[in-house]
Amino acid sequence: MKKTKLTLDFKDIDEYARKLDKFGGDLNRTVEKALTESKDLINEQLHAEMKRHKRTGRTERTIRDDAKVTWSGTVASIDVGFDILNGGLPSIFLMYGTPKQPKDQKLFDAVYGRATKRKIKEIQEKIFQEALKEVTNGR
Repeated sequence: MKKTKLTLDFKDIDEYARKLDKFGGDLNRTVEKALTESKDLINEQLHAEMKRHKRTGRTERTIRDDAKVTWSGTVASIDVGFDILNGGLPSIFLMYGTPKQPKDQKLFDAVYGRATKRKIKEIQEKIFQEALKEVTNGR
């Protein structure tokens, strides 16, 4: 089953990474912070939207709040959204709808929406800007 993973995706990321490396910044730590804070944004939005669907709370408890950044060589990723294999299957029906139940667009947008993607890009770019500013002493 495909998992939802976050990646770094903002303008000039390669340039930020090059400069961080040049000035001795910790690129891995910066990447991990950017991915973790992006995940936190999505999870905060998911928890807020799940309030309307709370019967037992079981599906909401499958939100990947404790997900950590994993590295595969030089590629970092972090799982976001619901853990489908451990009780999160109903989230699919909520986000995409069923023949008898319309989809919850706000829940879907909390993970995949344009506004969420824009906020994630802003978070990630800000973290890289701060890291670069730190290693260049504001130059």
